[in-house]
Amino acid sequence: MRKSLSIGKVNWSYLDTETGDELWLTFHGYGQEAEVMHHFVQSLRPTARIISFDLPLHGQTTVSGSFISNSDVEELIGVTTKNCGAFRCSIAAFSLGGKLLLKAIDLTPGKIERVLLVAPDGLRFNPIYHFATHTAIGRMLFRLMINNPGPLFGISSFICSIGLMDKRIDSFLRAQMRTLEQRQKVYDTWQMFRNMVPDLVEVRKKIFRYHIKPYLVFGTQDRVIHPKLAKKLSGPNCKTAEVIMLEAGHNLTTKAHALEIRDSIK
Repeated sequence: MRKSLSIGKVNWSYLDTETGDELWLTFHGYGQEAEVMHHFVQSLRPTARIISFDLPLHGQTTVSGSFISNSDVEELIGVTTKNCGAFRCSIAAFSLGGKLLLKAIDLTPGKIERVLLVAPDGLRFNPIYHFATHTAIGRMLFRLMINNPGPLFGISSFICSIGLMDKRIDSFLRAQMRTLEQRQKVYDTWQMFRNMVPDLVEVRKKIFRYHIKPYLVFGTQDRVIHPKLAKKLSGPNCKTAEVIMLEAGHNLTTKAHALEIRDSIK
C-alpha cells in the first residue's frame, strides 16, 4: 500500500506491507523508485514488514527546499519506528540510498538493529562532489556544465585514453548525462544530498557501541562503487561488517541477487 509521511520540508512517499515479524526500511538508488528495493527486500525477508521510501526527487517524494537536512533523516527514522510500534528497525539501502543509511547510523544508532548496504555511496570523501555542492564557484561551474557538457565529456575521454579511468565509467557518465533533463536531475540530486556526508569514523564507533549488525554487498565487476571500498567500513580484516561479494556489476537489486545474498547471510 502506498502512503505518505510529512516531516519538515519533505513529504515522503512510501510503500508499506503493513504486517510482518520485524521492521525493515529501504532506500533505493539514483534513478530508481521505492518498488525496486521493496521487491528486493521482499525476496530477502518475505515475512518482514517492509517500508520502502521514494528518495527526494524520485518517485512521489517531494521537497520544498533545495536539500535535506540531518533532522529530516533523524525524524524519519524516529517517527517511522514509533508509528509502527517498533523500538528498533533494520534498514537496506542501495547506491545513493547508502548515503542516507550511513547518515542514519550516525544520527539514530539506537533505533537500528541491522543494516544491509548494497554497493553503497558515501564510503569515501569525493573532493569533486564537495567542490560542486559546497562552494559557490563549484556550483557555478556545475551549472555551466549542465548547459554545455562538451568539456566534461572531452576530459572523461582523455582520462580513459591514458588509462586512468575505466571505459565503462565513461560510458556510464555519458548515459547519465546525455540530455539536458538528465544533467539537471544529476545537479539537483547532488545538491539535495549535499549534507548526507557520513563521518565513517563515527559510524564505525556507533556500529560497535550500539551492537548494529552490518552487511556489505558489492559486485566484483562494479566500476561505479568499487568493491575495494568495503574496507572503509569493514576494516582490512572485515571485522566491523560482514562483506558479501557477488559476481556482478553495479545492478545488485534483482530477485536473483537478493536470494544469493539471503543464502550468504544464512
